[in-house]
Amino acid sequence: MRLRDQPFTLTHWAATLPERDVTAEEANGPLTAQEQELLAECHRAIDNARTAQWMLGRALEIVRRRRLYRADGTRTWPQYLAAEHDGMTVREARRLQEEWRLAKAVQDALGKPAPPSHVRAMLAYADSTSNEQAASDYTMLRSAYDEAQLRLAAHQITARVSKAIELAASEGDPQERRQAVTHRWQEIHAPQAPIPAQVKAAGAPQGAARQAEAADPLVEAVSDVERALERLDKALMDEAAALRRTSVEAEHLQSRVRKAGRILAKVTVPADDVVEAEIIEADPGK
Repeated sequence: MRLRDQPFTLTHWAATLPERDVTAEEANGPLTAQEQELLAECHRAIDNARTAQWMLGRALEIVRRRRLYRADGTRTWPQYLAAEHDGMTVREARRLQEEWRLAKAVQDALGKPAPPSHVRAMLAYADSTSNEQAASDYTMLRSAYDEAQLRLAAHQITARVSKAIELAASEGDPQERRQAVTHRWQEIHAPQAPIPAQVKAAGAPQGAARQAEAADPLVEAVSDVERALERLDKALMDEAAALRRTSVEAEHLQSRVRKAGRILAKVTVPADDVVEAEIIEADPGK
């Protein structure tokens, strides 16, 4: 089988690995002009990788919507993914297709590609407004954090998106709800408004600062599940997709949905048993 053309190779990349690591004693002072060029070249490679991620989603959507996967006329979409994309699942392909438009809009607005986790955290906001609005507001939030020299994490974006959508949920008209979501976001996240500080307090131990900054990863995971369920409900109402779906594909999807449901039904959220025991013992009603 002939290999596909490879547009991005080391021949297009000027950065080279050193023969040995530079020691701390050798790496003194600010970066030299040559080191700055080398760092920029490495950043270019990182940006290329992130850009390639959403370009993959766009390519997959083209192949799926134009049914280019059919080969001799009999190959299905899942078979194409398994054969041409190293066993990629339909769910993985769907996620990439859902994200690429927002990722491109963010890159256009920001001037560079954003981390995939940030794009994923903004999806619900884009669904409630538009890709362009979400990209603009993400760029504003990112700039505010950069100016404050704070790190913006995906779970922080998820929390802000949830709050903006929740505050506007009472609006009945879709257009007014979209405007309300945007208004709430700007009201909460305007650059001049205080942003939750991540900077450690003066004199505080470094370990304590890291502990204060730590977030519960389950919050973001549960938010992802909730958004996935919303997208699942929306997809189930897509009559055009249902007409294109074969009975074999439907049965396969049904099996996967049931499996996911069984897994979720068995999930238990752990907590600090010691703390709970102390609370129970201190409660005279127990």
